[in-house]
Amino acid sequence: MQTFRTRALWLAGLTTLLVACGDGPTAPGIQPQITNIADAFSYQVTSIQNFTGTYNYTWQNSGTVAKITHASDAGATGTATLTVKDAAGTLVYSGQLVSSGQPLTSPVGVAGAWTITVAYSNYSNTQVNFGVVKQ
Repeated sequence: MQTFRTRALWLAGLTTLLVACGDGPTAPGIQPQITNIADAFSYQVTSIQNFTGTYNYTWQNSGTVAKITHASDAGATGTATLTVKDAAGTLVYSGQLVSSGQPLTSPVGVAGAWTITVAYSNYSNTQVNFGVVKQ
């Protein structure tokens, strides 16, 4: 009887884990590679085909300004927009991920938990990269 209960609990836990994995910020859409540590955030995804979706990430910035670098391969179709809000919810950056760039956030923001949002609309591209780092 004990073995049956142990197996049942193990199976229930595994089922919960598998279901929870499907509810992540990238499922069932794209599978980006993300590094999200204090004062540095990086994002890369490849082979996007006619994708529409919006993903939000919380990033800890101990500063009040961030440098945003981005690069996407030529030939993209659709739109991909990156927005960054500071800990107070103020928009400090918004731009299209269509070419390379290295802008600083403006205006100066509030330190703490910043929100990084990537919004795709019928977007296709072979690769998208961006990074946000404290300045």
